[in-house]
Amino acid sequence: MAAMVAVKSLTRRAAREPSPPPATPRRLRRAVLALLLCTVALWGSLQLALTGAHTAISAAAAHTVPAIVDTSQVAYFLADADRVAAGSFASGTVALSGPGQRYQDDLKSAHQALARAAEHDATGPAGSGQLQAIEGLLVEYTSLIEQAHATAGRGVLSTAYLSYASNLMHKPDSGILAQVQLLQAADQQALSRQRHSPWLAPATLYGVLVPAAVALVLLVATQRFLSRHFHRRINPYLLAASGLLITLAGWTVVATLHSDRAFTTACDEALPSLTASWQARTLARQAAGADALAIVQTAPGQGFSHGFATYTAPLADRPVTPAVIEAARTGGPAFQGILADLLRSDLGPDSDDTARRDTALRTLQDFRRFTAADTDLQRQAAGHDFAAAATTDPAMVATAVGPGPTQLGGTGATLDMDLTRLTDLHRQRLADAEASARSDLGLQLALPVLCAAIAALCLAGLWPRIDEYRAAR
Repeated sequence: MAAMVAVKSLTRRAAREPSPPPATPRRLRRAVLALLLCTVALWGSLQLALTGAHTAISAAAAHTVPAIVDTSQVAYFLADADRVAAGSFASGTVALSGPGQRYQDDLKSAHQALARAAEHDATGPAGSGQLQAIEGLLVEYTSLIEQAHATAGRGVLSTAYLSYASNLMHKPDSGILAQVQLLQAADQQALSRQRHSPWLAPATLYGVLVPAAVALVLLVATQRFLSRHFHRRINPYLLAASGLLITLAGWTVVATLHSDRAFTTACDEALPSLTASWQARTLARQAAGADALAIVQTAPGQGFSHGFATYTAPLADRPVTPAVIEAARTGGPAFQGILADLLRSDLGPDSDDTARRDTALRTLQDFRRFTAADTDLQRQAAGHDFAAAATTDPAMVATAVGPGPTQLGGTGATLDMDLTRLTDLHRQRLADAEASARSDLGLQLALPVLCAAIAALCLAGLWPRIDEYRAAR
């Protein structure tokens, strides 16, 4: 009797809850297979995209960016070497000790920076050819300086060699410094190509997230299918898999945006600021060298050179007077130029770093003293009789190369120290941005773990339903 009651109960339950149709297990197996394939595809595509992006960023950080910085250093050391050489001829010390140890150290540093630029070169054969051309011109330059030294005391001949050497260094279109600028421009173009690498394009991010979107759609559809056929509202395993999938996709977006933003900061902000600081130092050295050279080159009937103004014009488009400095104290630089761009973030109304504001103001004050020394030299030159037998005025020489606080040598050295601090600041900022760009926020380590967890949860959520159907059979 009890058996008959149980049979009737099962019959009624079967009438109310029909067993899954024969196609159900096949659909569940296909869902398992599709989810596993999507997970594997997601793992592979994300791993490939992360590796490609990391390779592109690392190549730029390890080669192209250092090459750009190296060429900036080459320009600075060569400009300083030429300044020192001109100063030694203006002061007459060249007859005793040659251009001096500073000149030799500058040339050594320039050759070392060129060697690093060759090692980091990302421009291919064209860049290698440009580097060899610069090395050849440097050999010619040093030979001319040696000839000028050898003929020191012979007046016009020594001056001619020095003039040829300086022209070879500074000639706008074909001089050594112009060739260095061309090399840097080629490196900048290489960096631009690396920034537009397909691995760093937004389309790549959308492409690698396609398997995640497909897997999420499959999970939602499978959850609804289970709800209809097995009368379970929520499958906790599939719900957890969906959560991990969304987490992985969100992590990928955040990590990608983080790297892209940091790489953009490195290339568009930190690197230009660093090269601008080197350029400012180079221009200041060229300006001081132009005044020293003018003392040697100016002949009776000629006007004193205005090369100083030519080189300082890119730094500031107007005189930096005490009124301009006072206005910068509260409202930022009221002039345009490389110096203004370098100091604007420290002097703007939004700056709340008192120490950096004071350093920026001190840099402006030192630049004003630097230009004031040139003004004093120009005034002395206007009153000097270059037709006299003794054409070298000791007062002018002291103003041009002297180390005093009102002389070009002293004010130039102080200004260079200020700009060196800016260089170090932007170098550190660039290093931090590059390190941040190379970071994936731990995604590569978490990727295999999350993908394996998603696959395991999909199996745990669906395989018991397949077994359940088999048991019912």
